[in-house]
Amino acid sequence: MTTLVKKRVQYTVDQAIMESAEYIMTKVGLTPATVMSMVYAEIARTGKIPVTTQVSDEDLNTARLIAMSHNVPSVKVSNAADTAAFLEDDGGY
Repeated sequence: MTTLVKKRVQYTVDQAIMESAEYIMTKVGLTPATVMSMVYAEIARTGKIPVTTQVSDEDLNTARLIAMSHNVPSVKVSNAADTAAFLEDDGGY
């Protein structure tokens, strides 16, 4: 009989990577906890760290877009003058 243990794993990950990864997990119906269990099982079974993508190109592109959106500069607009300056700025075009 297999003995299951509960283990708390904490890690630090870039927010854009986390959001992209969780989007993909959701698309295939998995939770982060399930994915971690799958990773541990795969390492034990094969002796290798599994790193492959398993979603459609469209979903992978969406995840990449989520990650890239974190690099888009943002501007805080808090008054009429800031709003006018923002709307008049053509970004150098």
